[in-house]
Amino acid sequence: MTEEGESERYREFVEESADIVAVVDADGTVTYVNRAVERVLGYDPGVVIGDDWTEYTHPDDRETVTDVLEAVRTDPDEPRTVELRLRRADGSWCWIEATAQTRLDDGSIGSILVNSRDISEHKEREAELVTTKQRMKLALEGANLGIWDWDMRTGEVSRDKLLTEMLGYTQAEMGDRMRGWEHVVHPEDRDRHDEALAEHVAGRTPYYRCDHRLKTKSGEWKWVRTMGMVVERDEDGEPVRAVGIHQDIDDRKRAELALKEERDMFKQGPAVVFKWEDTDGWPIDYVSENVEEVLGYRSDELRSGAIEYADLIHEEDRERVGEEASELDAEGVESITLDPYRVKTASGDVRWVKEYTRVIESGGETDHLLGYLVDITERKRRETELQQFKAAVERSAHAIYITDAEGTIEYVNPAFEEITGYSEGVAVGKTPRILQSGEYDDEFYAEFWGTIRSGAQWEAEMIDERADGQQIVLSQTVAPVIDEDGDVGKFVAVARDITDRKEREQKLREREQKYRSLFEGTRDALMVFDRDGYLDCNERALELFGIDTVEEFRERTPWDLSPPRQPNGTDSKVAALERIETAFEEGGAFFEWTHQRNDGEEFPSEVKLSRFEYDGQPAIHALVRDISERKKRKRELEEREEKYRSLFENTRDALMLLDRDGFVDCNERTLELFGIDSGDDFVGRAPWELSPPQQPDGADSKAAAMAHVETAFEEGEAFFEWTHRRTDGTTFPAEVKLSRFEYEGKPVLHALVRDVTARKEYERRLEEQRDNLGILNRVLRHDIRNDLQVITGYVERLADECDDASTGDHFETVRETVDHAVGLTKVAREMADVMLSTDEASRPVDLRPVLQSELDEVRSTYSRAVVSTETSIPRTTVEANDMLSSVFRNLLKNAIQHNDAATPQVNLSVTEDDDTVVVRVADNGPGVPEAQRETIFGKGEKGLDSQGTGIGLYLVDTLVESYGGEVGVEDSDAGGAAFVVELPKAE
Repeated sequence: MTEEGESERYREFVEESADIVAVVDADGTVTYVNRAVERVLGYDPGVVIGDDWTEYTHPDDRETVTDVLEAVRTDPDEPRTVELRLRRADGSWCWIEATAQTRLDDGSIGSILVNSRDISEHKEREAELVTTKQRMKLALEGANLGIWDWDMRTGEVSRDKLLTEMLGYTQAEMGDRMRGWEHVVHPEDRDRHDEALAEHVAGRTPYYRCDHRLKTKSGEWKWVRTMGMVVERDEDGEPVRAVGIHQDIDDRKRAELALKEERDMFKQGPAVVFKWEDTDGWPIDYVSENVEEVLGYRSDELRSGAIEYADLIHEEDRERVGEEASELDAEGVESITLDPYRVKTASGDVRWVKEYTRVIESGGETDHLLGYLVDITERKRRETELQQFKAAVERSAHAIYITDAEGTIEYVNPAFEEITGYSEGVAVGKTPRILQSGEYDDEFYAEFWGTIRSGAQWEAEMIDERADGQQIVLSQTVAPVIDEDGDVGKFVAVARDITDRKEREQKLREREQKYRSLFEGTRDALMVFDRDGYLDCNERALELFGIDTVEEFRERTPWDLSPPRQPNGTDSKVAALERIETAFEEGGAFFEWTHQRNDGEEFPSEVKLSRFEYDGQPAIHALVRDISERKKRKRELEEREEKYRSLFENTRDALMLLDRDGFVDCNERTLELFGIDSGDDFVGRAPWELSPPQQPDGADSKAAAMAHVETAFEEGEAFFEWTHRRTDGTTFPAEVKLSRFEYEGKPVLHALVRDVTARKEYERRLEEQRDNLGILNRVLRHDIRNDLQVITGYVERLADECDDASTGDHFETVRETVDHAVGLTKVAREMADVMLSTDEASRPVDLRPVLQSELDEVRSTYSRAVVSTETSIPRTTVEANDMLSSVFRNLLKNAIQHNDAATPQVNLSVTEDDDTVVVRVADNGPGVPEAQRETIFGKGEKGLDSQGTGIGLYLVDTLVESYGGEVGVEDSDAGGAAFVVELPKAE
């Protein structure tokens, strides 16, 4: 944030502060004040700026303000706090707590900063507390009252002797704890007493006062006035100590109640005055004239003595009235007040009356009874109705509460307590704002109050809040109660808790949305139908069957979307009806089915039918899944399984599966190889049980087998030679390959065991042949070549000694034959070298000196032939070995020896690219026919008109192939043959 933005943010904080923030200069002139001055004092900030701060200060506080300003100027490091009165815009005075702090040395302000907050209410409470304390002090000093002192943290209470004696207890019997005191308070007064105390503890009343009844030690109830106040609170405002008094007001209170009762008597209805004799039946001496108006009897009729008062009392109440009167008479009371009872009128009707009677004595004895009889029939009727109404309200499952015209709660029923969590003691005296959840703005409540205060009824579903903070939804009806003057006197609210219903509705909406999303979003076709046809479907159903609209889909039946017959030959309609009926009766059905698209294409599907209620009627929910791909994969899998099973069973190798515990499966070849009768007999064996105790190299078979198995499990495979043993004890060499894979969710090994007895025998014979070939090679290299050299020497000597020209041709023939035989021995020797050294690794060989050497050799040997090079020989290396010269020696000699031209011509060319070198040897001989080109490199094949063995070209092909190259033959430009050798370049 920029410095300018930061400054603006702080200025906004100051402007929105609830306290007055002002800046005054050194002489007290206001240079700045925030908007709080208007809220607290009623002044516009612009009016105050420029004025002297002391102009708004109470005259009695101006000197204090001057002293504070002077103090902060003198000692700028120390802020000063003072309480003073400031004049409001309406002329009244407001108590303010102001804190002044100098900023004269701070260039950012350069004045005195004053923070002020309104403490008027605090000052008023202090004044009231002082007044209360003074009154308490006077009361305690001027009267003999019971005093108590209560430690509200520990519950310990101190009571003086007068207080305990007032109730007939000793101080020891009363104890020194507050616990148990509630049992002394009359049950009907307990809530009123506790509420008065709670109001004071909460700070809403200056002191605590309550007139209530306390139980004396004798069991009687005594009216007592309790007054007290909290005199000490902790730093959090919680009460610590309270003191007070108990005053005996029993006589005065009872007199007040009796007087009230008598006054209320005449308010209840017409009063008939009776005077009775205090004898059995209560003969009537006098009755007021209005008795006829109330009971229908003439006064003289009742005074005649023909009718006694007891005759007027209802027979069901007569005995009770007599007993109550006798009990009161026995107690010697002067006034008798009986519970209401019924009397019979002259017409036979029944009326409820209330009797108030005084005893009239004569000569110290009771002579007569004089009393008032008040007709309370209408009151009793109203009371009965009210009792019935109250019983209905009290038992209602809905929360019901009544407020006065200002909205203060006067009554709540038990359901209110249960639903909202607020007890009657807490809710009564509060307003319905205790239920507000914060979900609604002021405009909402303005409309609410406007409606009910206009006399109209208001109904709404509201989100309210319980006492524990949990939100609830109430369906509320609030109706005004109109008084006799036509004004709204009270409000009655009925609230039905619909939280659960709303939650169910929300869950239902969520489920509907979820199911609709699933219905439309699934890749399966979903549809709903009854016995008459389809009712609905999703988009996937339209796509699957190639139908454009839901309306068009509804016109179809399940068998309309199927071929006439299923693959098993059953009629589609009959089969579909059977499955639908099964789903209706049993609740569901699951099967495979062949459907038919709109274009006639058939496809296999998986169908699940489920019965449910749809618009109040049983219907079927159908899920159709196209399983064409699955069927295809299944067929392919079955084919592969059949193929692999065939391979598993028909291969000539033994195949088996094993884990670390032993073999778990095998093929038939395994049983044959080891001489075991059945798979069950094979399964469970360990690999070392099918081996001799030791391998040919002396290794323990079990240890070696376990090592190979563990290697395969860890590295994925293992390949080795092994000696196995059959059940008959014979052994055989084998080649074993272990491969790890998953089988039924667990790692196992696939083992291939190949009997290599025949191969080992072949290798043995081959080794013998190699040994014999080695002997032949030594014979060719030494014995035969030596003999040929001897022959050559003798032929040369005979030719020198014989001068006969006719024998010269014979000597030449012998010489050429010997040379040819020497050549054959050389080729045979090279072929033997190749066969005896097949494992010799190739290496980089410089091609130029090899070709140049062979060209020079053939030119000197065959002087009559023309040997040329079409291109220069590049300096490049190829993958080969020391036998590479034999390749080109044989090709060059072959081009001359098998040439039928008068002058053999041989041309050698070399070309190369990035990876290979191509050497081409072309001649002008007879060429190689197309039919022989595939076999000319075979062992023993001869060229055209050749008298040789044909082994030379076989040697060429064998060597070039071992180098990773290729050799072929084609027509040359001269009409002969061209042998093409392609060799890989050395890396």
